[in-house]
Amino acid sequence: MMGKMMKGILFWFTIIVQLFSIVTSRRTMHHARHTRVNHRHDEMMHPPPVTHRHVDMMHPPPVTLHISNQYVVIDNGIVQLTLTNPTGHIFGISYNGIDNLLEKSDLEVRRGYWDVMWKLPKDQGGTFDTFFMKKFKVISQDDNKVEVSFTKTWSSSADHDLPLNIDKRFVMLRGNSGFYSYGKFEHSEGMPALRVDEARIAIKLSQNLFHYMAVSDDRQRVMPTNQDISHGKVLGYKEATQITHPSNSPFNYEVDDKYQFSSDNKDIKVHGWICNNPHVGFWVITPTNEYTCGGPMKQDLTSHSGPTSLATFFSGHYIGPQLGVDLQDGESWKKVFGPVFFYLNSDSGNNHQTLWEDAKRQMFEETKKWPYDFPQSKEYLKANERATVSGRLLVNDRYISEDPFYAKSAYVGLALPGDVGSWQTETKGYQFWTQTDESGYFKINGVIPGTYNLYSWVPGVIGDYKYNLNFTITQGSEYNLGDLVYNPPRNGPTLWEIGIPDRTAAEFFVPDPLPSLTNHVFINTTHRFRQYGLWDRYTDLYPNEDLVYRVGVSDYTKDWFYAHVTRRTVHKQYIPTTWQILFDLSTVDPSGTYTLHIALASATSSHLLGRINNPIIPRPTFQTPGIGQSNAIARHGIHGLYSLFTFEIPGYNLQIGENIIYLTQARGGSPFNGVMYDYIRFEGPPQ
Repeated sequence: MMGKMMKGILFWFTIIVQLFSIVTSRRTMHHARHTRVNHRHDEMMHPPPVTHRHVDMMHPPPVTLHISNQYVVIDNGIVQLTLTNPTGHIFGISYNGIDNLLEKSDLEVRRGYWDVMWKLPKDQGGTFDTFFMKKFKVISQDDNKVEVSFTKTWSSSADHDLPLNIDKRFVMLRGNSGFYSYGKFEHSEGMPALRVDEARIAIKLSQNLFHYMAVSDDRQRVMPTNQDISHGKVLGYKEATQITHPSNSPFNYEVDDKYQFSSDNKDIKVHGWICNNPHVGFWVITPTNEYTCGGPMKQDLTSHSGPTSLATFFSGHYIGPQLGVDLQDGESWKKVFGPVFFYLNSDSGNNHQTLWEDAKRQMFEETKKWPYDFPQSKEYLKANERATVSGRLLVNDRYISEDPFYAKSAYVGLALPGDVGSWQTETKGYQFWTQTDESGYFKINGVIPGTYNLYSWVPGVIGDYKYNLNFTITQGSEYNLGDLVYNPPRNGPTLWEIGIPDRTAAEFFVPDPLPSLTNHVFINTTHRFRQYGLWDRYTDLYPNEDLVYRVGVSDYTKDWFYAHVTRRTVHKQYIPTTWQILFDLSTVDPSGTYTLHIALASATSSHLLGRINNPIIPRPTFQTPGIGQSNAIARHGIHGLYSLFTFEIPGYNLQIGENIIYLTQARGGSPFNGVMYDYIRFEGPPQ
């Protein structure tokens, strides 16, 4: 009898609890949809309530949309995204019991935002703009998807208004553990001239929650806090800080610098942060780099201390101001950036590698889905609106092989028409890149219709290839270009060479950092060149005399410093340096023409001068113009903007026996001036 009574009490108690939950839920939803908040400050401090539910992934709940006077809330039962209305900033991200993963800042523009750096021709400096959007619109809404739009239209009467029309969008799908963001920039008739130096999405995560960062398999660790950095010593440039009063003792005297965690475009696929308790990961997943600039090896920022995660669309980092978008008065231009996927994952354990591997798995899934089928913007083209280009690339170098050979692992890409290698600095169009297989075959999928040149470069081969014809790609077409043959720069047989033609200086000698400037995450990795202060190690190794390299005796992995930099004097001045290349010739054709190829992986405020067998002749035998604004030396890049210089050396400048090439980097004044060599080759006269 007593058992039956207890069961009855439990039954009615359960019914009462469920009824109370339903009433509360309806009141909450009603409040979010219809209540007008009179004081903006109150709503910012008390955003719409968060409900966290157990989700059946076999039958995930529908996507819901709640709109109030100040907020737009999208919720799929896994992730809740709160956006400011109508300005379009990311105010909150809720997941796995965490009310807001973002930093608790009163400034809504400093949590999650799109930003650009821009200026008008009359401006003295640039404007950092997190643009406040003016209008909000629901693009689509059903149980499976919500897409919303925030727009801003240029006003000619507004004071110093960014002359772009911008449509910024957010998408959430049913059952997805995350959300997408993409947008369109448009410059049209009537708009004034404009320069945009940078565009990206920035996410500022909670400093109290996120302490572990991962940007690649071999670059991940617990990171110093903002307090550690603010109490540290600023080094040679403001982004680099030596930690002197750390909250975590292993950080003592380490260097934190956001540029140490840069990556090539081709490798910026997934990166982010992990929270210990609860065990949650926040990841930026980039399934394509078709809308980025500079090609597959252009480097850019990823995640860094803050904790901050970025999705960078374009910037001048590691290249220079050539990577900005310059628009003339009334010039017509529009471009879609994204979508980028912001992914969240969690588990009940504490192994960060588990979340990292799951994030990589999700990245591969997103890459397979590209181009996505869900974006509603008519400017974003679906798979059936795109095209395919294929073919095979061969290399014809008669001093290597009598017959053309396969261009293995070559990078092949489509970009707007231009000169050979112009894709490195092209910014207004889309680029589509792939790599060839072992037999030189390539296939580029998902190409947006338009007029292109086809470009390529081949690891192990100097120079750049360009298909001679412009060709126009139309929707749904498949183009097979057949066999293409690249004839790389070559005048005669190789007499000697230094390095590997791969567009980086990574194969040369990279010194250990000073113990007081070490970041331990880069020890014994392929990223050891990302340590701070390596440029000054040249002076430590060569305090009085410069580098001397003897062909056939020296080893470029040990004896060729990774960057031709200036030397620091006892008075802390930075002076030009002259390197020597010694080589023997058993015969010399005094009437013949020899060839020296110098491929540079990077240059910053440099001027190379070359002299043969006499270091003090007034006029150099050969020289480059003033070159380079990449700043790759200061920002630990190991490569920047690639360039190739070819010099003809008259035979009468040479002699039987020992010869010396004196290479002078003639511009001093800064520790960051210099070049990174990719490859040097000396050829005999044509045979």
